[in-house]
Amino acid sequence: MTKKTSDLSRHGVPKGKRRVQQELLYDPDIPTPTHAEYSMTIAHKKNTATLCTISINEGNHPYGSFVTYAMYEGNPIFLISKLAEHTKNLRANSKSSLLIAEGGDENPLALGRITLVGNCTKLSKEDNPEVKSIFLEEHPSARFYVDFEDFDFYCLNVETIRYIGGFGRMSWVDSDNWFKSEPDPLEPYSKDIIEHMNDDHRDAMVILCQKMSKATDTTDAVMVAIDRYGFEMSAVTEDGERPIRLAFDNQASNSEEARVEIITLVKRARASE
Repeated sequence: MTKKTSDLSRHGVPKGKRRVQQELLYDPDIPTPTHAEYSMTIAHKKNTATLCTISINEGNHPYGSFVTYAMYEGNPIFLISKLAEHTKNLRANSKSSLLIAEGGDENPLALGRITLVGNCTKLSKEDNPEVKSIFLEEHPSARFYVDFEDFDFYCLNVETIRYIGGFGRMSWVDSDNWFKSEPDPLEPYSKDIIEHMNDDHRDAMVILCQKMSKATDTTDAVMVAIDRYGFEMSAVTEDGERPIRLAFDNQASNSEEARVEIITLVKRARASE
């Protein structure tokens, strides 16, 4: 019986043998996004998050609040009311952090999230006209109140970044690498590509796993992630579900380029049968 895509978790602990005893079934040195690139992709993918400030009314305890944001030169920007509790907190103490988390049907602890830490300060609308344009492009509904006198733009100047990509994937990201990184260009197309591959080309992915990795006993496989450098699959083997990553010959920046790269790999795998 063929498993559903949702049954094959990207970050779940493999079934069968203990994790520490399992050999990695693909080349770990193939091109893979850095944690800085993963983090920047998450930041640009989402536009809502939890802003944590230092409460002025609750004994300097952390205070978390739901906010909308947009990314501006590597820093998140907010349009917030003077009446909001987090605004009052920021006036007294600019130290803050922003938790941005992916959503989905998987175990929430297996999904990606980042925490951006720094000082959040008020921006001048007159000195930063670009900020207004960028924020409204991400949040068109804010046009109704963007020019109200009791709303101001704030910017969290990122100093520290914590990345968690799921079980076993985590690090403190170097701030220089953070600001040099760009969001993955395939992210807007990834969902459609993954659905298409899993609905129509499971047989091709089985062959890819069998011929281009050590998972020669693969009986089923689904794509679980794709990026500019390549893609990841979850392969069903005798030892349970195993992660397999394959790299593209060339970086892909859109769905058509990704399609060409995938076809090239499949042809190569079929030729080796």
